[in-house]
Amino acid sequence: MRSIIAVLLAFSLLFVVHAHADDAAPTSGGYSATVPVADTTDAARDKAIAAAFTQVLSGLAPNTTPTADVLAQATGYVRTYRYQRAPGGNGLQLQVDFDPGSIQHLLQQMGASATAAANAPASASSGGAPVAAGGSGTWWVDGIGSAQDFATLLGTLRQSDQLQNVTPIAAQGDGVLLQLSWSASLPDVLNALIASGHFSAAPAHQGADASLHWTH
Repeated sequence: MRSIIAVLLAFSLLFVVHAHADDAAPTSGGYSATVPVADTTDAARDKAIAAAFTQVLSGLAPNTTPTADVLAQATGYVRTYRYQRAPGGNGLQLQVDFDPGSIQHLLQQMGASATAAANAPASASSGGAPVAAGGSGTWWVDGIGSAQDFATLLGTLRQSDQLQNVTPIAAQGDGVLLQLSWSASLPDVLNALIASGHFSAAPAHQGADASLHWTH
């Protein structure tokens, strides 16, 4: 069983490499930013990602100001990032590429929230901040008992209106690690999948943003 999943995963990765090569050009169009970064620690990286996130949002929607709550979730919108030497070799920079679909969904939400706040009566103001709904990351799904299960699992996820770019990146035992993005809040997306009857909640898996069990 492990060998079957490994072979299918290998073919999937070959397809992804080819697809990413085709999509490389438009990825940077307005959804990437390069900012200084103090070092390669997690704290410095997250701070730089937040700065890059602000830069991208300001470029795409100059009249929209992200709140602290939105900035706190900047890492959830990252597609890829890489460190590089600053010009002249002095210091480091971080080049961050954000997921276009998730960014556009966020901007729509922020615009709707701003409009609602502007039209709301003063007494109704609660001081609340819009919360970023979409994101991207990795999910762990186990309970895959055959090659047919693996194929059906991918097909089921890729048919969801709330998921995009579902890509297998690793396999272990009866489980697979997936890279993907989602267009609603993560709890809502997971609850919808569980309600469909194909999945159930699973224990947290190291390195994954969410864990599910495939129930066929």
